[in-house]
Amino acid sequence: MRFSLEELRDTEVLAELNFVNRGIEKESLRVNHKGEISKLKHPDKLGSALTNPYITTDFSESLLELITPTFHSARECLNFLRELHLFIYNNIDNELLWPFSMPCPIASDEEVPIGNYGNSNQGMMKTVYRRGLANRYGSMMQAIAGIHYNFSFSDKFLEILASQTGKDIKSFKNETYLGIARNFKRFGWVYLLLFGSSPAVCNSFVAGKEHDLEELESGGFYKPSSTSLRMGDLGYISKAQDDLNISYNSLEEYCSDLKSALLKPYKPYEDIGEFIKGERAQLNTSVIQIENEYYSTIRPKRVCPSGERPINILKSQGIDYLELRCVDLNPYDPIGITEDQINFLDTLLIYCFVSDSPSINLEESLRLQRNHGKIVNDGRDELTLLETIEGSVPVKEEAHRILSELEIIAEFMDAEVHKDQDLSWLQSVSKQKENLISANGTLSAQIIEDLQENDLSFRELGNKMSKTHLETITSATSELDKLFLEASKKSLEDAKVIESSNQADFEDYLKEFLEKIS
Repeated sequence: MRFSLEELRDTEVLAELNFVNRGIEKESLRVNHKGEISKLKHPDKLGSALTNPYITTDFSESLLELITPTFHSARECLNFLRELHLFIYNNIDNELLWPFSMPCPIASDEEVPIGNYGNSNQGMMKTVYRRGLANRYGSMMQAIAGIHYNFSFSDKFLEILASQTGKDIKSFKNETYLGIARNFKRFGWVYLLLFGSSPAVCNSFVAGKEHDLEELESGGFYKPSSTSLRMGDLGYISKAQDDLNISYNSLEEYCSDLKSALLKPYKPYEDIGEFIKGERAQLNTSVIQIENEYYSTIRPKRVCPSGERPINILKSQGIDYLELRCVDLNPYDPIGITEDQINFLDTLLIYCFVSDSPSINLEESLRLQRNHGKIVNDGRDELTLLETIEGSVPVKEEAHRILSELEIIAEFMDAEVHKDQDLSWLQSVSKQKENLISANGTLSAQIIEDLQENDLSFRELGNKMSKTHLETITSATSELDKLFLEASKKSLEDAKVIESSNQADFEDYLKEFLEKIS
């Protein structure tokens, strides 16, 4: 069941929309001043990558992941992320953070050091999973960085609405979040069109690969009308997962399809083998080793206790938030994402909530997949057409239609919810309407213009921006330095406790974990 804006006003839950929960997980490659991937291990000053709640690593020792708590205010969330950047810059031995999602020059997969989480079973599980990713997709692909944006409504907001429907809160939350997720699959391409910011790559990233990119005279490759190569065939696309078609129509279907992917053997991964020269090479030979390997622009999530299976927790306790995985690093911003971007995303998510969200059948799923490919590869080409039920329509025309509807949402939210706050979602959306019309208004267009007009290679532009961002961030004073310092120290102690505890044999531990799927 959906609620229109007017119905929300009538149910008197609007004030609760001030308490939307927002959190950010942001990845960035550590690089030296030449723009080369760091060869140094994860700095001790940043604490343990296994146990620090704010700073960890993603695939590689060199790929930092910065994690904010949840905030009701986008601005507060970004301020925390900014402080986290300052702490990191002060503790990474004169290194820089690469500003782009697509990686800096990397000579070979061997130059990307896999994350090390110590010798505990917990830590080994993380490391072996990453070995599996390296063997399946190559380490260079796993050096791509991005942002995960986590979004949820307040419990009170959902409880009040659930009471109007007569449904129990768990069922209502599941249906609400899956309804938003389905609509995000339908409309999320608008975000990629406007804010996708990975239209170019270093020469090394495509060396030896088949591709249809054009070469920049100054160095690097690009696709003239692309928006986000990160979200296309060169990035987080897996042939093994192409045919999964995991359903978002109900939590039962989602978990059933995910379970199938977790248990179904895949011949090319069987050919790799579980062991190479006596060392475990992957957790298993299934289509996906664990739940996190499933790539999608949006995923239903719930915080999962250590050692438990996310699929079991999701199935038994229900969805608690949505994780948006389609956010490229904004290279023009020192922390990789702006308040305008979050305001736009929030407006889009509210739009997805108040709009009808029928089930997605196979025909629509394949159509959405094709549209996604068109946007990431040729979204800014005036001739690109999107497929709709009514027929083909030019991308800009359909984007303009959706942006006009988003303006209605934003205007309502500003008038009814944000009142007296220094906040304007309408301004954020209207700005994107202008950017859509402007020749170089979108982030991807700006990047290509900067590369060509200034005769810079992809590496040179990345170097220039990373040094500018360092100066911008470190010119501020820190208010949370003590918090991060104490968290780093405590994480090292916590990691020691885990490592010194009695550990079962890793193979027994892994077998028990893999068999936990209910």
